Amino acid sequence: MKNEKTLSAKKPGGFSLLSFVIEHREIPLMAVLVALLAGVSIAVPGYFASNYMNILKNCSMNLVMASGMLCVLLVGSIDISVAAVLELAAAIAGMLMRDGKISSMIGMFAIGIAIGALIGFFNGTVMSFGRVLPIIVTLGMTYLARALIPMDFILGMNKIARIDLTDYFSEFILHEYLGIPVIVYIAAAVVLLMGLFLKYTPVGRSIYATGSNEEAAEMRGVKVKWIKVLAHVLCGALAGMAGIMRLGYYNAIEKGAANGQEMYVIAACVLGGVSVMGGYGKITGVIIGALLIATIDSAIPQLFMNATMMKEFFKGILILLAILLNVMMQRAANKRNLKGRNI
Repeated sequence: MKNEKTLSAKKPGGFSLLSFVIEHREIPLMAVLVALLAGVSIAVPGYFASNYMNILKNCSMNLVMASGMLCVLLVGSIDISVAAVLELAAAIAGMLMRDGKISSMIGMFAIGIAIGALIGFFNGTVMSFGRVLPIIVTLGMTYLARALIPMDFILGMNKIARIDLTDYFSEFILHEYLGIPVIVYIAAAVVLLMGLFLKYTPVGRSIYATGSNEEAAEMRGVKVKWIKVLAHVLCGALAGMAGIMRLGYYNAIEKGAANGQEMYVIAACVLGGVSVMGGYGKITGVIIGALLIATIDSAIPQLFMNATMMKEFFKGILILLAILLNVMMQRAANKRNLKGRNI
């Protein structure tokens, strides 16, 4: 009788708190976000009510880029060129609007996404088929993309300003429907589609399989190299899309406008529980990570005089803790799997 009870307790269907936490690593981060919002709201009465929409707007572009970065990290790669791609896509689309070649909103987004996807295809192809380290390829692309922006003889421009854009485009991104700006709707649509794509499509599952175990994925018929290329294409396309969003948000773009943005994007993924080794990560975690970074950027100036230093300090601490938690959860998951196979 005792043996039967022991066996029933170990059934896969039984509830295990450890298993639940391993499968939902974003829950501790959600607790941190709620605690931060509660603490700042107590210290600064009325903070959340007056700032929640600014938090949503400020994290929207990072969230779109982070959705693409999620795909890249899931296959065990990385892309540090996303900020430069954002700038270049926005600059070229802005130049075309300035010269009257594009006037529609759809045309602007199509150009931005196409430029980003093309750069992502180049990055992914060189990385997968040329067997060059992702960080080397994307570092080189960062310098190349940014070098193009101020070159008058290629792009005929140094920067795009409000005067170069149509009134409709300048007002569209921040136009509100039901009290919510268009930029937030765009970000919400992207993360929803990305979540559905990764969870329910064969290609999405192949992305997870590639990052978990390349050899096993190949044995199952997954074209690993092309899956990696696709991940980089998606990352580049969404970076280009974010470039158009940024152009509409600030009504300007120039070289260096998004310096360091790639670190925010990677941080949002890492904070959201995405494994930097590939194979694990959820779009819900990325959303929480992006919201947490935007909240820190908004809340810290309310609490400290030296806001810049404290923002970087808190972000650094959270990223280190998130990486430590990921490592611990992954080790726990590995031990659980080995026990389940009696190894």
